[in-house]
Amino acid sequence: MSVGVKRRLSIQARSRRCLACLWRLVPHVLLSLSLVAYAAIGALVFQHIEGGNSSSIQEDYRVFLDQIVGTIQNFTGSNDDIVMEVENKMRIGFKSIWLQRPDRWTFFGSMFFCCTVFTTVAAGSAHSAGAS
Repeated sequence: MSVGVKRRLSIQARSRRCLACLWRLVPHVLLSLSLVAYAAIGALVFQHIEGGNSSSIQEDYRVFLDQIVGTIQNFTGSNDDIVMEVENKMRIGFKSIWLQRPDRWTFFGSMFFCCTVFTTVAAGSAHSAGAS
């Protein structure tokens, strides 16, 4: 065999090895890209749902606070009676949604949440599988 033929066979062998390595790498790259795409879509969904319109919620909260302040200003009993009346109004009228901050659900905050869920679920699955 001539040197040119050997070189051509050597190049063909290298290209086959390179192609084989590439085909071993492609599924991992596609899996990683699909996970990134899935996280980005999830982040958009969380941002839209959790970071939705908060104007009516904030208005309800302001009305509630005005009622509490009005109760304190207009009450003519003892301090213990005022505290009991405010506690009663808070038990009845307070909504836990007022403590949420929709402005924190930016795209990157939502992406962080999605990645936290991925790693938590993956760590739990790996731990459960190892314990069995």
